[in-house]
Amino acid sequence: MSDQTLPIKFADCVEFTIPEFDTRLPVKLSFSKITEGEIRLIEAKAVNGATYSDLEYTYNEGYREARKNLTVVGYEIAQAERIVRRIKSEHILDEYPGFLKEKGLKDNATVRDAFLERQGDYVSAMDRVSMLKALESLLEGKIKVFENVCRYMKKEVDILLRSGMVSDKYTGR
Repeated sequence: MSDQTLPIKFADCVEFTIPEFDTRLPVKLSFSKITEGEIRLIEAKAVNGATYSDLEYTYNEGYREARKNLTVVGYEIAQAERIVRRIKSEHILDEYPGFLKEKGLKDNATVRDAFLERQGDYVSAMDRVSMLKALESLLEGKIKVFENVCRYMKKEVDILLRSGMVSDKYTGR
């Protein structure tokens, strides 16, 4: 299936950029193979011996790209959580004691959490972790879809071969 016959052009959705944060540079993730695989998911419904290898290749490419992106996102999550810990420790060690004295409060987990929630850089770092975890969940879902569709196609082709209606797995004759 050529790029011209697809309902959307790959150029419209081939890349996602994780914005820079703290000392982290922006990270670009490619989604072209994932998008191509998702567009072709409906073709799995009518898989046969002639279309199986091409579809499996497309879905495997999407799977590999999603796995690669998931690895990058996992690393970015680890780095974002490290930044959160650093920011948290800076605020707790440097500013929190003065805050307690100024407000006349006693230290406890609730007061600490409330104090941190008022710190813009801490909230931004936590939002980044949440965004990255949502992206991680999205990629895990896409991976699961590719795994399931390949398993389905393999079973369908196997059923066709065992039924005797198709003698050649690759030509469909």
